[in-house]
Amino acid sequence: MDSADGGGRELILRTATRLFAALGYDSSSAAQVAEAAGVSQEELGAHFASKRELYLAVMEQARNLLAEAVTPHVDALMTAPAERHAPALHAFVDGYIDLCVAHPEIPALWMHRWLSDASDIVDLEAENAQPLTQYIVEGVSTLTEPAGADPLHTTYTMIWCIHGFVLSGVLDGSAHRRGADDQRQLRRFRAHMHQFLGRALGLPAPGA
Repeated sequence: MDSADGGGRELILRTATRLFAALGYDSSSAAQVAEAAGVSQEELGAHFASKRELYLAVMEQARNLLAEAVTPHVDALMTAPAERHAPALHAFVDGYIDLCVAHPEIPALWMHRWLSDASDIVDLEAENAQPLTQYIVEGVSTLTEPAGADPLHTTYTMIWCIHGFVLSGVLDGSAHRRGADDQRQLRRFRAHMHQFLGRALGLPAPGA
């Protein structure tokens, strides 16, 4: 069965992305992907020789979406004069939040990975995530160096916080979980990340 916007391969990729994000690689099977996509296992095999190959394609697509969204903001961090560091940081944070809100499968895929999902695929970080992560760290270092902060851990602090909020939200005062679909909480989270990172890096508050 072909989809209207790209054919069987794209349909399989979208379906596999949803399953791997929800269940993890280890708890999903190629048969489940085929059934959920409404294609035969033979058709799936014609596009992807193995579940591993399918997973690598899913992770590459996620990486490309991330790179497309954040690279312009990293470029801006690297070239912004000191007086524009705070707005550049805020734009970077907002861009990363917007990506994760629009594509929650991206933080979900990496959350599974951080919990040792697909641990037999040992080169994924080196070939997929590390080059982009290192570029982000280099961009963040333009802000952390004057503040004497650690660029690697500043970057990961931001990533961990955003992934956690988008995937799990927070408990409000009445014990209801509020996440990225709650616009008020999403605004509060953005403002918190701006303030938290800005203070950590000694940047002026908005409007200062």
